[in-house]
Amino acid sequence: MKQDNPIVKFANVLGQVVSFFTVILWLLCLLNTGLSGFVGGYFLGEATGVLEYIKYWATLVALALSGFEFATRRIWLLIIYIVVVAACVILLCFPGTFNSLAGMVLSA
Repeated sequence: MKQDNPIVKFANVLGQVVSFFTVILWLLCLLNTGLSGFVGGYFLGEATGVLEYIKYWATLVALALSGFEFATRRIWLLIIYIVVVAACVILLCFPGTFNSLAGMVLSA
């Protein structure tokens, strides 16, 4: 049986931990939204926006780590995957980037 790379093992364990807490965060956010009508507002109060933002990043990190394990099997797949994850991070960090890129492509 082939031994996994230590980096892949680390990504696997980290991905499992992040995934576990991400599912808990998703449940908390869904309960917060679902119960807001019954309690007259979000029970998490001001933390709602921050937790929703963290939820998106945690989901991306969990999926990126999971995909990383798969992508390490072939170098060309790893390069493509890193480019795709980088594009996701750039578009999350700078939401106006897509409109700028689309404007450059359409005006050319």
